[in-house]
This record gives sequence, C-alpha cells and structure tokens, in this order.
Amino acid sequence: MKRLFFTCLTLLTLLSAHAIDIDYSNNGTIAAGIRLGASLYPSFDAEIDIEYRPMRYVGANVGLLLMMPINRSSDVVKELPAVDQTTKTIKDYKDATYQTAVKAGLQFTTPAVMLSKGEMGLSLRLSPGIVMPFPTNKTVTIINTKTETLIVDDIDFSTTDTSEENFSNSGAKFCYWYGRAELVLEYEDNWEFTIGYTHSNFDLYGGSRNIVINDTPIVVADKKKMHNFMLGLTYKF
Repeated sequence: MKRLFFTCLTLLTLLSAHAIDIDYSNNGTIAAGIRLGASLYPSFDAEIDIEYRPMRYVGANVGLLLMMPINRSSDVVKELPAVDQTTKTIKDYKDATYQTAVKAGLQFTTPAVMLSKGEMGLSLRLSPGIVMPFPTNKTVTIINTKTETLIVDDIDFSTTDTSEENFSNSGAKFCYWYGRAELVLEYEDNWEFTIGYTHSNFDLYGGSRNIVINDTPIVVADKKKMHNFMLGLTYKF
C-alpha cells in the first residue's frame, strides 16, 4: 500500500510539473459516470457515480456499487456437518456475500497534459473514500434434509423430509475504506475515459462471517484486502 501511494504521488508530481496547454474549456460542477471492474477475490462489479466538482482539481463522488460475486467451494461451505441424520446446505451461495453498497469519496485531479489541441488531455486522479454495504448483516437460508430408513422384513423403506431455515448475521462491520488511482483521458469538452486500480479492506463476506451452524462457520475464507481493476466512462455536464 505504501509503495502504491508513493508511486501515485510521484506520478502526480511529474504530471503537475510538466502539464502544458491546460484545457479549461469545461469546468462543469456536475458529472455522472459508470465503472466496470473485476476483483481478485473474485467478483465483478459495476459502480454508478454522481460527482460534484466545485473546483477543476478537487471534487467528491457518491455512488451505488453492484457486486456479482463468483462463489467457490473454498469460500463458502457446501455442506455442513450432519446432525441427527439432518444435512444442512446453503440454498444460495450469493446469500452469504455482499451484492450492494454505497461508495463515497473525495477526488484530487492533476492538471492535464494535452495530447492534442483542445481535444484530449491526460491526467491522474486519486480518490480516497469509504464503502458502506447494505444490508450490513446478511440472512442466509439453509435447507435441512433429513433422511430416515425403516427396515421391514429385510426391505429398506427410506423417507426424506426437506425444510428451510433462516440464519441472520450480527455484528458485521458497516464501513470500509478504499483508495483509488486512475488515469483519466479527457476527450473534447464532456467525456472522460478512465482506467484505474482500487485497494480496499472491503470484505465481500463480511455480512455473514459471524453465522455459525452446527459449530461450523458458514464462511471459511480468510479476510483479504480487495484489489480491483476497472474501466470507466464519465460525462461532464
């Protein structure tokens, strides 16, 4: 994290020192954008942002984060230990992961290095902020499957009963931090194309880590920092 910070700071300084022909043609205070990303956790996500820029180089953003987790057996227990011939299985693995969150942060953008007269400019943007998933505590539906066997005259008669049961998490963390660095390509007056990287302590399974069934936690994966790579498109009004 320190290496990333100092690398971004160095790029920020170099861009500021060598910025030429700065384009002030669009100083609109409102912008809207979308970012599509992929995380090494793994998951895919889409972020829809509204940005407020009272000054060209300083602003703030708030947005909705939609996550599409890729579930793996190493992250979520497929089958919990059977007790009294009853097997408990998670109905839907996605119930154990966050899928929506609110993101809010600040934006610091360097002056643009113009690549062509008044048409394209390249700058660096740094964005620290917070992530607040909702609902904070997840509810997981468990399918109970109980099989009973009765032997009559050496003939096995088996019956299977299935029922559902809900387990709710408690004590989940409601706020996480993130830091994002983006290269911003400004095109003409209104468009911005971005490519970026986000580092965060966001826990994709944070909403269900405290659920324990039959002395076994639903989530068995270690907590990991999130590394997210994204492409974005922003329109300035």
